[in-house]
Amino acid sequence: MLNFNIASFLSDHWQQKPCVLRNAIPDFTDLLDEHELAGLAMEPDFDSRIISKQGDDWTIQQGPFTEFSACQGHWTLLVQGVDKYIEEASNLMAQFNFIPNWRVDDLMISFAVPGAGVGPHTDQYDVFLLQGKGKRRWRVGHPDGLTAIQPTAGLCQVEGFEPLIDCELNPGDILYIPPGWAHDGVAVEESLTYSVGFRAPDQTQLASYLAEYLQTRHTPSRRYTDAGLLATQQASEVSDEQLKALKAMLHEAIDAPGFEQTLLTLLSEQGLEPLGDDEITSDILRDILDNQGLIYRAAGCRPLLNRHTPDQLYINGEVVTFNPVNFESMLTLTNKLVVDRTDMANSEDELDIFCTFTKLVRMGYWEVAPD
Repeated sequence: MLNFNIASFLSDHWQQKPCVLRNAIPDFTDLLDEHELAGLAMEPDFDSRIISKQGDDWTIQQGPFTEFSACQGHWTLLVQGVDKYIEEASNLMAQFNFIPNWRVDDLMISFAVPGAGVGPHTDQYDVFLLQGKGKRRWRVGHPDGLTAIQPTAGLCQVEGFEPLIDCELNPGDILYIPPGWAHDGVAVEESLTYSVGFRAPDQTQLASYLAEYLQTRHTPSRRYTDAGLLATQQASEVSDEQLKALKAMLHEAIDAPGFEQTLLTLLSEQGLEPLGDDEITSDILRDILDNQGLIYRAAGCRPLLNRHTPDQLYINGEVVTFNPVNFESMLTLTNKLVVDRTDMANSEDELDIFCTFTKLVRMGYWEVAPD
């Protein structure tokens, strides 16, 4: 469990300023070691890279790797999206569920040799940097006055920041960094770092969601009309009223219930490739749970619900429908990592809950616990 005051953190630091959270996860035990991390970097499912520095020269190589000759000088191995495939990593992410699922990005794990780092840089997302084994020195500076540099293709860094935080992290410590703040971490010892990242869509991405909705909806898009147009004396002028009418068309599309559903569907997209269980039926699932069996949420799975669409669960870009009387139950059950028979007993429509979770097991988003 997280060992800090969540309410105070959200009030004083979230999206505002960085902070060090000492012993945030007491007695933290690494999920894997550097050899197992290297094994993941050999798999095509994982986004991995090695960043190294020798003298003043930086290099970056993308995985998957068949060998590790790139590990020269001061080098760091980074593997992203670990929570999508490893249950323990997904469970670690679940400790941060005081932040909504739709804001969660992924878990990146990195291993660095003494003296290694990826250089001072900024990120456009919130990140919790959890220290695993070893020690790492971090310097963190204000977003203002930074100069962007690129010492080699694909590696973006900054220079010109004065550290407001200069600290060493020990196992179980967390450094929180808001978007845009410069930070530079250098391993003091062989070091594992767990980067819990949170995404935030920008206006460009949201506009692309709107475009997708307009292109895929079943009803035709409304076209601009101007019946009753008066003759103009200045053909080059676009009037304020015309601009307002055009913007009103966009607002109308944004406010449409159909766009809310599209937005929620796209926000739920995680790039998961679940392995479903086509053999499961609601009767089989009921029998499993009646006999003390369990079902658990698949690694990396983070579903979304919204009260404006109380009969729909949004998950990995898909929509699963259910009886809206079960909305509160679905909120409770989908926030659990493990579900048993007792958890389902309080649902308004128990049969529908079994049918809904049967669908989710068949789709691979929930899994039956092995005997």
